[in-house]
Amino acid sequence: MTSIRSYFNKAIIRQDLKQYGWIGILYLLALLFFIPFIMLFDVREGQQVEKLDSLYELAGGTSLVLLLIFPVLAGTFIFRYLHAKAPSDLYHGLPITRSQLLTSHLCSAIVLITVPVWITAVLSALIRPYADYYVYDQTMVWEFGIIYTILGLFVCAFTILMAICFGQTLIQMILTYGLLLTPAWLMVLGIMHIRQFLFGFHDTYFENGYSNLFTLEKVTPMLRIAGASREPFGWFELTMYLVLAILFLGLGYFLYRKRDGAAASQTIVYRFLTPLFVILVMLFCSLVGGFYMSGMRDNSRVMLMIGYILGGGFGYLVVQMVLHRTWLVFSRKVLVHGVIYMITLAAILYIPVSGIGGYESRVPEQADVKSVLYSDSDFSFANQYNYYEQRRNKNLSPYFTEDEEYAAAVISLHQALVDKHEAGELDENEKYTSDTIDVTIGYELKNGHRVMRNYRVTASEIESSLKPIMESNYYKELTYRIKHLNEAPTSRIILDGPYTSGQIEITDANEIKEFKVLYIQELMNASYEDQRKARNQMAWSYVEFYNAENRNNNYNGYWNKSYKQLEAWLEERGYADQVRMTPADITSMTITRNVANTGFVADSNTNDPTLDYYQFMAKLAGETRVTEEEDKESIILNQKNFYMYGEYNEENNPYLVKVTLNNGEVLIWSLDDFPEGVQ
Repeated sequence: MTSIRSYFNKAIIRQDLKQYGWIGILYLLALLFFIPFIMLFDVREGQQVEKLDSLYELAGGTSLVLLLIFPVLAGTFIFRYLHAKAPSDLYHGLPITRSQLLTSHLCSAIVLITVPVWITAVLSALIRPYADYYVYDQTMVWEFGIIYTILGLFVCAFTILMAICFGQTLIQMILTYGLLLTPAWLMVLGIMHIRQFLFGFHDTYFENGYSNLFTLEKVTPMLRIAGASREPFGWFELTMYLVLAILFLGLGYFLYRKRDGAAASQTIVYRFLTPLFVILVMLFCSLVGGFYMSGMRDNSRVMLMIGYILGGGFGYLVVQMVLHRTWLVFSRKVLVHGVIYMITLAAILYIPVSGIGGYESRVPEQADVKSVLYSDSDFSFANQYNYYEQRRNKNLSPYFTEDEEYAAAVISLHQALVDKHEAGELDENEKYTSDTIDVTIGYELKNGHRVMRNYRVTASEIESSLKPIMESNYYKELTYRIKHLNEAPTSRIILDGPYTSGQIEITDANEIKEFKVLYIQELMNASYEDQRKARNQMAWSYVEFYNAENRNNNYNGYWNKSYKQLEAWLEERGYADQVRMTPADITSMTITRNVANTGFVADSNTNDPTLDYYQFMAKLAGETRVTEEEDKESIILNQKNFYMYGEYNEENNPYLVKVTLNNGEVLIWSLDDFPEGVQ
């Protein structure tokens, strides 16, 4: 029986260390520079001592990047003999088995990537009493050594496996890094692809790592290792990386015994890898080509499909040129294989968006739902979900509610959206307008699963389903942060008009109390129509509830035009006209009709495209000057904000108003109705 010692050929190990010892030396110097050197010589005059959670968080985690450099160099250079005929014949002609040869080279690689780590760990332990500005214990030192050893082995083992599977060093290194990054680009491009076709798919949920199935960083080794300083490795995760390293090495031993001695300089050594390589490259090129082409024509699906086809064909030709090492790859065989690969690629792209399994039409039964989340903007959804994730180990987040009545309203809205989609009444690619909302619906099911959907819809088309949600106390308390406003101490209230120079401060304790009570009442009493109108209308003024105890905990809101009780209170005390816009603030006001399909094109270099649009309409349809104060007051009260989203059409904005303020500022508003009495 062959002894274990015979698997370690001292001559081969000695030769590897002589030839490639520079990798270990550079690795050691880099680790010393980014860890012990910083702790010894970092000067922080007058600053507090920093308590470290891990050694690799020094220098912003830069030392983690070394794990993606030196283990790859060690695995690549030591096994470079596999990629040239003369060295390959020489090594394989030695009187030792391939397993013994691989074990000896592997031992050399392990020495190069582990010895520098443990030297750094020992030095970090020794200098601990002399690190004046950093506090850490011995446990962190040994954790550092273990983590860097396991991750180094993982990266090196994967590099060795790639060196065995491919016959060219450059291709092997590109694929090593490419495959370590593959989950990231595959997920990002895949999410972009699915978003284009699957109704209700919530791309933000997956892209930003909110999913409890996987996160972009954790499933991508390159990103996970480079970003570990933001989230420490757990022992289970390290165990998985160690298991993967062992599996890679085991697979490497198996494949190395099967490797053809004449495989040196071949692009791919094993034929079974060729289809995987071809499809992977074609998929990447197809997705990139599709999104590039569709971006040229406002996300046109036709251009997307053309881009998919052209990108896939380009990727196939590139792979054939790499495999054959020539650009002369055009033949009937290549064409036939290309058609087969394109059909396979089409199936890969189609299956996730085919709706198999009823993704688009699936609405949970209320009996299966534990809690629900509703949001009408991606921004608020992100805030809600982040807050929820921070408290996932505690009680249920306030952003997910178990209120049955509210859950029933959300489920009803979800069902209405699905029904409208199936009836062809929802345009998934409609342009964004002031009436557009991004609806996010989330469920936590009783079986522990989460369901997230996102829809861009026109609010007026689903008003009957939105109304019960937006008029519920829970929605208002959540959206307007009623609890925070009620409980936070307020030392003064500041009202600041958006287009006037007026600003008032309320400092009297009784007035502050009365104002807060009225303000909360207005928020809680706001109807659906009031809330929708407030989002598309200039408020009378900004409102800031100033918290003297914590300035970062102020509450900001608006004095909306529908707040009649608050308005009466402010008028009674003479505050109202000091901040809200009145006819006295206006130098001139004119109205013009908004004419559809005029061919107006906004100048990208203009300072104010809305003013240009108004002037274009005024020349086309004429304009009417508003002179009476009553008419001006009516227009100020009923105005709508006008945005250049491509929504400047007659249906959304029948009339346009140009307002010139006393300070010279020009505003362009929209009106639904022409004021009565204006000639």
